[in-house]
Amino acid sequence: MNHNQPPTSKAKKTKAPSSTLSRRRARERAVSVLYEAKIKDISPVDIITEEGLAIVDPLTIYLVSGVHEATGDIDAMISRLSLNWEFDRIPVINVCILEIAIFELLDARNTRAVVINEAVDLAKTFSESKSAKFINGVLSAIASEYLVPSQKPGPQDTQEQ
Repeated sequence: MNHNQPPTSKAKKTKAPSSTLSRRRARERAVSVLYEAKIKDISPVDIITEEGLAIVDPLTIYLVSGVHEATGDIDAMISRLSLNWEFDRIPVINVCILEIAIFELLDARNTRAVVINEAVDLAKTFSESKSAKFINGVLSAIASEYLVPSQKPGPQDTQEQ
């Protein structure tokens, strides 16, 4: 397939999203679903089911379902590591962003740098400017406490091989 040729479809011609952009949109959608569920006090899985699994991105479904299953544990981590903040005083949108990012950090499908960067970007998009620093701090504490240091070989390791 030649990517330089225009699409032959008569549908609206838009540039296909890159995988990074698609993942970002899936995370944004997951934040929206979790936020809506918290505001309405309903299950986020019910929201996705109502929308129809066929129209919701698989990554969004995965993130929302994973957060839903681990909410108690994740929220306990947030509460313990959000220094000088009582959990009930953290804005709901920030809790949603943190829940997704913590789930992703513990899931380890993406590098910690990618997960933290995406969460900070979500905070800049959906919350106050100072929220990005708060979220970065909580996620850095989670990464330090719960994740194994990177196993990438250092310069001294590659020379020995």
